Amino acid sequence: MSKHQISIDYDPDGDMLSIIFGSKGRKGRGYELNDYIYIRIDPSNYEPLGLTVLSYSKIQKLEEITLSFWSDLKQQEKEMMLMILSKEPLNHFLQVKDSTISIPVSTFKNPSLQDILAA
Repeated sequence: MSKHQISIDYDPDGDMLSIIFGSKGRKGRGYELNDYIYIRIDPSNYEPLGLTVLSYSKIQKLEEITLSFWSDLKQQEKEMMLMILSKEPLNHFLQVKDSTISIPVSTFKNPSLQDILAA
């Protein structure tokens, strides 16, 4: 994915934030991290394709977000997810604070426009 290909859409009626990395319409596998956060990844190269946040106004105010569905992932998926979450562009939006515990804790970042363009 080349830099600066990020599409952000917020639906105020549904309070849903959708972020697409790269071109729209690419197929991938979705992962549910909790009741509110979904990540779509290209399984062939582990490239993040999208991030969806439900109840965005609630999530952005939380100091910590528990990735409560972590235990549903296979060990290989957990390792892949930690790798993807720690790199651009996802680390501009989500930051894993503690991955040493059985269920990681994350924060949702509200990046500036400059940070988004730098992704």
